[in-house]
Amino acid sequence: MENGTVIFAGWYRYTWILSSLTFGVTVMTGVFAGSILKKPTLLPVKKVQWLLTIGVAMVAAGWLWHPQLPVIKKIWTSSMVLVSSGYSFILMALFYYWMDYKGHKKHLTWLKVYGMNSILAYMLAMTVDFSSIGHSVFWGLEQYIGPWYPVLITLTNVGILYGILWSLYQKKIFLRV
Repeated sequence: MENGTVIFAGWYRYTWILSSLTFGVTVMTGVFAGSILKKPTLLPVKKVQWLLTIGVAMVAAGWLWHPQLPVIKKIWTSSMVLVSSGYSFILMALFYYWMDYKGHKKHLTWLKVYGMNSILAYMLAMTVDFSSIGHSVFWGLEQYIGPWYPVLITLTNVGILYGILWSLYQKKIFLRV
């Protein structure tokens, strides 16, 4: 405690105590969406309708609440939970309708590769910097392609990450929580 203020750690901000509760609610909205999709007695069209209806209602509620409690991502306000979860529900409904209900799955395996190991993809992207590989492979090219060089390095990072995920996908190795 310093000058009447509780100090947890230098990097820890007090707003995270409150916003961590809203993170939990965000996770629970995802669980709720999953329970709708997994319900075997619900027809696929009804699943889409439920997801769209709930999504639109959450977005509307979040933006209606915005004047009293602004939608702020940095501190993950409650209105932000509603808006982001609502948009996620709407996107889930659209993709479920397009891919699972209508059967448009051709050429989408690359999404499945990322989706089946999305947690690992996120962890690798946040902890491992693959750019040194790109810089080594494309050494000397920066002078010729100028402002496009960072794009090339980023695409190299994405390619390496995809290669790792593809290898794990082929071996049916998935990180689960």
